Amino acid sequence: MFIEQDFYFWKVTHDLVLNQGCEVLHINTEHKEAWLEYSGKWKNHVIRIKYKQINWRNELKRDLQVTYQQLKQNRQIYRGGNVILHTIYVSEFPPVEEWENVVSEMNEDKKLNVHLYYFSDENKDKERKRFYEALRLDEPVLEQRISHNEMEAMIPYLKQQIVSSHRKKQQEVQSLFQFGKPQMTYILLAVNILLFMFVESQGSTTSVSTLIEFGAKYNPAIMEGEWWRIGSSMFLHIGLLHLLMNMLALYYIGIAVERIYGTWRFSVIYLLAGIFGGVASFMLNPHVAAGASGAIFGLFGALLYFGVRHRQLFFKTMGWNLIFVIALNIAFGIMVPQVDNGAHMGGLIGGFIASAGFNLPKRNDKWLQGIALTGYIVILGTMAFIGSEGLFNDGERMGQVQQTQDLNESGDYTQVVSITSEALADPGRYEAELRFNRSYAYNQLSKPEKAIEDLKKVVELSPDMGEAHYNLALLYQQKGEKNKAIEHARTAADLRPENQDFQELTEDLQ
Repeated sequence: MFIEQDFYFWKVTHDLVLNQGCEVLHINTEHKEAWLEYSGKWKNHVIRIKYKQINWRNELKRDLQVTYQQLKQNRQIYRGGNVILHTIYVSEFPPVEEWENVVSEMNEDKKLNVHLYYFSDENKDKERKRFYEALRLDEPVLEQRISHNEMEAMIPYLKQQIVSSHRKKQQEVQSLFQFGKPQMTYILLAVNILLFMFVESQGSTTSVSTLIEFGAKYNPAIMEGEWWRIGSSMFLHIGLLHLLMNMLALYYIGIAVERIYGTWRFSVIYLLAGIFGGVASFMLNPHVAAGASGAIFGLFGALLYFGVRHRQLFFKTMGWNLIFVIALNIAFGIMVPQVDNGAHMGGLIGGFIASAGFNLPKRNDKWLQGIALTGYIVILGTMAFIGSEGLFNDGERMGQVQQTQDLNESGDYTQVVSITSEALADPGRYEAELRFNRSYAYNQLSKPEKAIEDLKKVVELSPDMGEAHYNLALLYQQKGEKNKAIEHARTAADLRPENQDFQELTEDLQ
């Protein structure tokens, strides 16, 4: 009688959901059909269990094809691993015709594995065992020796438990994404925008000197003890475009992370990620730097940590999109020299470690948190030591090159001479750049002989620097030493044939 198959359908579904940990994707109590998902060892098993009597082979094949297409159309729901489809039919009798090889005939998509099980009365025990073994689950004991009246009385209870479990899990998932309210995100947006407006009112935010004055990451100053710049540089931005891009990212990513982690965890992760990224930049990047990018990448790291703790849910929602955005930003940073990759990667790693250290809400893994926080401190201290020793970037001298170039543009030539003269006592690999900047300052201070002396040393150290040859040609022209002027003008024109000024000077001198 149909009541036996009806009861069996709900009993198997109940076991898979309540005892085996399968997640309900969709359930239709009226048509007696359920779609479930079970994850194990990086494979997603999608289970469609249907109470339906199928009589003919072609009817079975058509129904499987419809099921197969539904899975393909909604495959984005099952991201994060290989998808295996298990289709179970519960009925009194099997199809009249042979049905076992139907799957091999219709399985054209090599990316999907399709398995068919037919729980008819005569072979349901055998097919059930095959199904549970395929998923490596413990096969349950499904007692059938009860009266039809008892079966009929139990079916509503089984339905209610399955539906209640489904609703409870939906509420749990919803709570993961709605733990906190985005308060600190809006505060950070306001702080960054207001500081940008203030700095812009005092001078240009694209000016290196202005940035240094207001707390940008400047390695020479940090090496002299101004470690506070690691934190202050998180709230400065270089130009309007830089601000807009970072604030747009902070708005979208910040709201998502703050909802998941809550305000105080979000704030700590943001700050620690920014500091970690700033120290990584200090270690690897010699240039003057500023911006919230390191902290924002730390929020990416926080979402990745969420993905580690909730892998299945992560890939169903944001997973591959987030990984794509991170990979795109890393690739962009590699291709564009001006991007501070040290801050970006440091922020990403720092945000991940900080998230592990303070964990997700309602989770308490003291052992893991202790290791994460200890690791954060050790790695941060190691990067700070390496940066202070200048093992990777000779940051102090590069920072002085940038600063003196900016000072030349602003007309503070005396300061340029002072800074470069002090730096040239131990110039490292930036002697040519420092002397070039000083030569320009000397020339503007009406000291051409000293400018020539510096430029002669520059072309000796960097013979391919066309600008140095060009400036030497101009200075020799002023002195009336035409042959030397022509020689350096020709060299500059040969090095930079696309530079119209270099070509015109050569023609004029000849």
